[in-house]
Amino acid sequence: MEPIADVPPVSSWQANNDPSMRYLRVTITDGGDDVAMTLYEVDADGWVYRQCQMRADGTRFSPEDILMCRPVNLPAMLSHPCAEEIDAEDFELLWNEVVNERAFLSRLPDPRAPWEGTVDHGGRRFRLLWAPNAEVGTQWAAVPGFDDLFVMGDSSVARRACSAVFLDRPVQWRTTHAVTDAPARWPSAA
Repeated sequence: MEPIADVPPVSSWQANNDPSMRYLRVTITDGGDDVAMTLYEVDADGWVYRQCQMRADGTRFSPEDILMCRPVNLPAMLSHPCAEEIDAEDFELLWNEVVNERAFLSRLPDPRAPWEGTVDHGGRRFRLLWAPNAEVGTQWAAVPGFDDLFVMGDSSVARRACSAVFLDRPVQWRTTHAVTDAPARWPSAA
């Protein structure tokens, strides 16, 4: 396997800065003081990439399992009276305000540093790369729901790896120089 640095880089922001992406904000109130705002990043085919719900009692991140199983009906979502389409810049501003609240970050030894890891799910072993604010090679696919988490493979592998991450499967992390040097060697799944 060639070093990652020899492959043309793709940053998570570039992957998610696709003009075919749509950004929605759904604001729902119970008539009182309880207001919930949900943000969605959805591609042209209806696949949700990032989602979070902000409420007074905290922020919840997804895509939830239901959103991972099949595309959403984007025209129906857009027609909801509480939904509005926002631009990518507004989405990123709101996302960046809450992204550091993610529980997943506590699963990393140090979320400021790059890490390689493996997670087993559904009889498969997925090779993960946590690369904060870094560019990675094209053999890595962005894991939906994350800006800095990648999996070795294509978008279909990334969707399956996302399920493993959201189901809180244990991740075995190792330090890495994979963002700039050759990737670490991993044992195959037993």
